[in-house]
Amino acid sequence: MFGRLLQKILPKKKQAKELTARELSGRNNVGYPTIQLSRESDELVKKYYKGIRPAIQFYKETLFFKWGPTFIEESLSDEQLAALSGRNVQMVYLLLFRDMLRHIAPYVHPKNAHDNWVETLSQEILDNCQMLSDADDHDVETKKALFAGTEIYNIETEEPQAWIEPLVALAAFPADKLYRAHRALLTTMLKKLNKDNK
Repeated sequence: MFGRLLQKILPKKKQAKELTARELSGRNNVGYPTIQLSRESDELVKKYYKGIRPAIQFYKETLFFKWGPTFIEESLSDEQLAALSGRNVQMVYLLLFRDMLRHIAPYVHPKNAHDNWVETLSQEILDNCQMLSDADDHDVETKKALFAGTEIYNIETEEPQAWIEPLVALAAFPADKLYRAHRALLTTMLKKLNKDNK
């Protein structure tokens, strides 16, 4: 599982055994890009949005570091994993992360945040990770178009909605699992926020 792989690549201890080709692909194409995205978002949240850090951490730790890597591990062959774009993985996670923020924005009020704080934070993460800057990236226009989207993703039904398809086309996540994971996390978060705001 990539959850274990992510533990391997974090610089805590020197690993005794060499990584397999599949583990190397997972580290380079999933692990490192995910860690970069997480660190960039952590720095910005710590600086500007401390009050909502617990909600952000709950979403990020669950989707980015548990469920997401498991979905990739279970669904991609060695060849698919080796060909997977780390920038595309980052973009899928960022789009879902931004959607989570758009859903919870009416219930949370970060100190000193302006009305457009969700879009500003998302843009800063995108820029800091340089997701659209690789000269050999054939998916740049697709990612630009997806990032330009302004709609809040519909999570009303248990069956995956059409918006998930362009996301999973970027990074080969299984559509049903990724949709249901995003929906489950948001449902839990919104239920708690609704209860707290009563």
